[in-house]
Amino acid sequence: MAYSSWAFTATQTVGDESTVTITAVVVGTDAAVTQRRVYLQTNTGEFLVPTGTSTDYTQWVIADSAIDIDCLDKDYALRIYVEWLNVSNVVLYDDEQFVGLTLYNESFDYLTTQLMASNKLLINDNNFWVNKSKLRTLIDAGNNAISFASDLDNAQSCYDDATDLRTGSQYFFNGNS
Repeated sequence: MAYSSWAFTATQTVGDESTVTITAVVVGTDAAVTQRRVYLQTNTGEFLVPTGTSTDYTQWVIADSAIDIDCLDKDYALRIYVEWLNVSNVVLYDDEQFVGLTLYNESFDYLTTQLMASNKLLINDNNFWVNKSKLRTLIDAGNNAISFASDLDNAQSCYDDATDLRTGSQYFFNGNS
């Protein structure tokens, strides 16, 4: 019996920002499927794979319902696609999604919330509130570019601008006040 539907989800776990978890969402069975491949493609066409991987994809053992792929060094707008293949490497099924993986910047945004909650006057200092609002807007704008138009270029631009705020936080968020 062939799969009646095949798909996947892509998620991240707080505290493990560099890893994306791909989980199969499949209905039915197909004995002809012997392997899976996961491709994580950036807006520039680069493929993200774990260190030491020599292919453009990550091999996903068919017996495992999920795979953790540790390859992220920042937030990314990605085209993720999964192929279900037979023993002859013929693609039998595939699925594609455009995904924003934003846990680096989301975690930092929560840190700024904690800073603000512990020092209420911080929002009046050194443009803290303006920069926090800008950070949130950039993350949301990137997510909207993905969800409304599968627009990897504009999403990545927003994520990169948010990353600049995060990595330059000593200049934008005065946590010592």
